[in-house]
Amino acid sequence: MRYKTAIIRKDDNNKRYYRPTVIPNIPIKDTDIFMFPIFGDRFDTIAHRQYGDSNLWWIIAKANGYSKGELAPDPERKLRIPTEIGDIIEAVNRSNR
Repeated sequence: MRYKTAIIRKDDNNKRYYRPTVIPNIPIKDTDIFMFPIFGDRFDTIAHRQYGDSNLWWIIAKANGYSKGELAPDPERKLRIPTEIGDIIEAVNRSNR
């Protein structure tokens, strides 16, 4: 989802660059669930289990303050899983137009 809306720019040599995608902060809600990841879980596997779409891994990573380079959560740290993701996806689309 995130990469479908990415803006592509070209320099003078016609080399393509993707403009960084801005992901707004994800506020905590009463509908969020909390869980400890299973050892060996990655953000994409958790997103697939929770949302049915592994491409939404970035929602869970952002909601929990993980940086861009981290692919797997700490199994000792409880994760917040936002359940109402429609408004999150819409905010990303709005901020990246």
